[in-house]
Amino acid sequence: MSKWQWTQLVGFYGFWFVAVMGQNSLAWVLGLLILVHFIFTLSRADDFKVLSLGLVGIAVDAVLTWGEVFAFEQWPIWLALLWLGFVLTLGHSLRWLAARPVWQQALLGAISGPSSYLGGWRLGAVDLPFGPWLTLAILAPVWALLLVALVRLDTLIRSKSYGEENS
Repeated sequence: MSKWQWTQLVGFYGFWFVAVMGQNSLAWVLGLLILVHFIFTLSRADDFKVLSLGLVGIAVDAVLTWGEVFAFEQWPIWLALLWLGFVLTLGHSLRWLAARPVWQQALLGAISGPSSYLGGWRLGAVDLPFGPWLTLAILAPVWALLLVALVRLDTLIRSKSYGEENS
C-alpha cells in the first residue's frame, strides 16, 4: 500500500473513533475530516461520485434501526457521516478488496462490519435491543452481502469514470 493509502486507513480508524465517541456533538469534526480527504485525494471526482454509495449504508442502517436491531438516543448524524467516510476507503486503503474473491470480501464483511457495531455498543454509541449475540447473527449476513455490493459498486463507478476519461 502507498503512503496515502496507509494514511487514509489510519485516518479512518481515527474518524471512526471520533464518530463513536463524539457522536452528534462532533459531527462538524467529521464533516471537516471529509473535506480534508478531498483536499488531499488524487481522485477527487471519483471520490465525490462514490459518496453516493454512503446512501446504501445509511439506508441499511435505517432499516435495521426501524427493525429495532439498533436504538439511538437521537437521530445519528454521526453515523451517516461515518458511512460517507467508510465508502471513501473503498477506492483507497481498501482498494485491495476488489482483487480478492467474493467469498473473502463476504467473510471480511461478516466479521468486520458487525464488530464495528459491537465496538460502538461497548463505547455507548448504540444500543442493541436484541443483545450482542443476536445482533451479531443478524449483522453478519447483512454485512457479508453489503461489503461485496459496495466493493463492486465502487469498482464500477471508478472504472466507468476511468473509461469516460479515456474514450
